[in-house]
Order: sequence, then structure tokens, then C-alpha cells
Amino acid sequence: MVIPSSAPRYALTRTVVVSFLLLFISFTLLFSYHPPFKTTLSKISPFNNSQAPHPPYTAAIIYLARLSHADELLESLASVNVYLPHRDPWPIILFHTGDFDDTPDQDDFLATLREKIGGASNRSDRDFSDRVEFVKLDWVLPEGIPHTKEELDPVSPSSWPGYHHMCAFYSTKIFFNPRLQDVTYYLRMDTDSLFLEPLCYDPFEVMHTRQRSYGYLGVGNDAPIVTKGLWRFLRDYADSHPEVELRLNASKTWKWPRGSANGDVDLDDVSVSGYYNNFEIVKLEEFRKPEVKEWLYHLIQYPEHQEKVISPIDHRFDL
Repeated sequence: MVIPSSAPRYALTRTVVVSFLLLFISFTLLFSYHPPFKTTLSKISPFNNSQAPHPPYTAAIIYLARLSHADELLESLASVNVYLPHRDPWPIILFHTGDFDDTPDQDDFLATLREKIGGASNRSDRDFSDRVEFVKLDWVLPEGIPHTKEELDPVSPSSWPGYHHMCAFYSTKIFFNPRLQDVTYYLRMDTDSLFLEPLCYDPFEVMHTRQRSYGYLGVGNDAPIVTKGLWRFLRDYADSHPEVELRLNASKTWKWPRGSANGDVDLDDVSVSGYYNNFEIVKLEEFRKPEVKEWLYHLIQYPEHQEKVISPIDHRFDL
């Protein structure tokens, strides 16, 4: 069993649209080839390690880390050490924005981690803490976005801009981060995400053998207040990209809002379904395909829509 994080969902500017809007079309472009993989992370058939070797792949477990959340991060890492099976000791990457710049802070954190888990991993001769890496991120607001709370007028000033930056990172920037350049899959964990019992399979191996692009835990809906403008922006993009329109219409799960074609409904009143991504497994190369990159690039060309990249709704969209 896994407990995903419970990050705040409505701390956004009054005019923004969902952060993972830019992946809305991405998933249709991807999943027309390989559908997403839904799992409870505990009720799947055990993986058989006696099978013939598979093509090589690499993986990483990633977090966005802050010293202020160090205690819950330690709990999460301890659960990974105890309950997550894997063939190889994949790196655990702690992305941060300066909290772990100082070597003493890194050393203190790793020393506390070793004390908590009791030394070496239960599945490897390599010390679990030796797998931990600290990677700094330099976050800047995109052009066209006000840099002060007074100009932007966010609904939740206390979360600006850090939480919004986090959403922008997981919606686009992570796919092109230099540290992940040669990584095939990443497993995202939030600092308050936990494994509560042993998994009977290696999730990376399952993704690989089943040729999946995306693994998730659940799907939910966002309130219209946080998706204002999303449908119109998406409609405009599809109208200007006939190949995207064809894929959307051919998708078994995609539906335009009923009555939207003739203007019978106010699209801003229609909710949007999405994959919650505070616990996910991603095949990175799928999100680097030209058609996906074109969609991401299209969005950031419009300053009036760039706020959507940094709004804080923490899930990817269901097509």
C-alpha cells in the first residue's frame, strides 16, 4: 500500500489554469501507442526474476526536498529502503533549490538517515545512503509572469512562488533535466509519500516488460475554479493541429464536453479529470517526442497562458 501526498490543491492565482494543462494533449499523443498503467502497487502478480534478461534500462527515485520537511522525507526514504524491491540499487535523487547547498547539511541529513534505517539496505551490500544524490535546481519565473504577489494577486500568497515552481518543474522541466538525461524511468515520491507494506514486484520492471509509458495510482477531478480557460486553450490548439484533433477524436477515453461544439455550455464551468501525479512512474523518452515537445513549446509562447505552467494543481490529465 502507498499513501500519496496530500499537497494543497487550490493555492493558485485567480486567473490561472491547471499546471499540467501542457500534458493534457501529451497523454493522448503517448497513449495512442501504449496505454497508461494503473496499479494499486500491491495487488499485481509478483515479478519473476528467473525470466530471461530484458533489454537494459535505468531508473531513479526522485524527490523535491526541503530541510523544513526533512523529518517526513526521512520517513519516506525509510519506507523505500524496507518495502520497495528492485534488481539494482538505483540512485535516489533529492532535487532542491538551495536547502542542501552546504556539505554539512548534506552530511547531517545522510547521517540521520543511516541512524534511522540501521546501515546497509536490506537488499544490497551498498549502503542505502550512498545512493542519495543532491541536485540543485535554479528556478526562475517565465517572462510575462509578474514577480510580486501584489501584481499577481494569488489566492494563497503563502504558497507563492515555491509551490507553483514545483508544479512547473514536474509538468515540463523534469523531462529535460540534465541529471535525468540518461534515465529511462523515474519514480516520483513526495516527501510525505510512504510505502506501508512490501511490494511483491519491481515497479520499474513491470513498466519495462509491459511497455508502459506512465504509471499512476488514481484519477480525480479538478474544480472549474482552477481550470478556467483550459478547454478553450485546448480547443484552439486542436483546431490549429489537425493531427492532434484526429488523435483526440480517435481516443477511447477522450471526450470533448457535451454541448461544447455549438456553444451550449460555458466551458469554464466544466471540470477536468486527471491523473494524480504526486506518486507516479514516468518513461522519460515518451515525453521527449517531437509532438509532445511541440505542444509544450506552444504553451510557453503565450505569456498570458504561462501562468498555467506554474499553477499548483498536482496531477496530470486523463484522456
